[in-house]
Amino acid sequence: MSARPVVLAIAGSDSSGGAGIAADIRAAHDLGATLCLAVTAVTAQSDREVTAIQPVPPAVLREQVRLALGDGAVGAVKIGMLGSAAAVETVAEALAAYRHLPVVLDPVVASSSGRRLLDDPAMAVFIERMLPLATLLTPNLPELRILAGGIAGAEPPATIAEQAEIVLAAGTRAVLVKGGHGNGESAVDLLFEPGGGAPNRFSAPRLPVAMRGTGCMLSTAICVHLAQGDSLAASCRRGKNHMTTWFERTWGGADSRRG
Repeated sequence: MSARPVVLAIAGSDSSGGAGIAADIRAAHDLGATLCLAVTAVTAQSDREVTAIQPVPPAVLREQVRLALGDGAVGAVKIGMLGSAAAVETVAEALAAYRHLPVVLDPVVASSSGRRLLDDPAMAVFIERMLPLATLLTPNLPELRILAGGIAGAEPPATIAEQAEIVLAAGTRAVLVKGGHGNGESAVDLLFEPGGGAPNRFSAPRLPVAMRGTGCMLSTAICVHLAQGDSLAASCRRGKNHMTTWFERTWGGADSRRG
């Protein structure tokens, strides 16, 4: 494995620079990784709203993925916003021959402003085609509930553990439930794996600001560590630590809110 890991980010662009591909680039750069890109959609958005989404044609998306993976240098794949059933199908087909690569799937199903980024038909395809590809799924608490409800076809159970079990049963090999939408002084992420044992816990002080793009950066940071050959638990822990370090370096003692 090269000392400089190479990862592929498959995600949408964010015209504000707060999330999506822009956040993936920040995280990969900070960790010394080379980032290949496959853009799924171009968006017009700010911290407050998404006003336009233009999907990339499936043929162009497919070619981006093919060329990125063709030379064998990519060590792991991060998937963010897909935005449509066509994009889900295209990415699933493009990755079919690369099942040996770790895949970190950040299920971007709604924007921070609340706009749904996958409609119900696309969500059904996402659950069927993408979840079985994921080495690790990284939902926040609302995303976990949406996915568990979509899989079950009914109101999901109340507990995080029960919702995670539903997602694992759909084919995902591990689920890291992000605790940023929870309560308390600490933000605790929980890593669930098959078998029903107690989850690994990764805790950090809760950030005193609300920021877009932190989920994108975390999933990319985890992907970089997987590309380096780290274990899943170690990659999640180091990804979480990177986000804490990044916040302290970037924001310091800020108490303002963004997003």
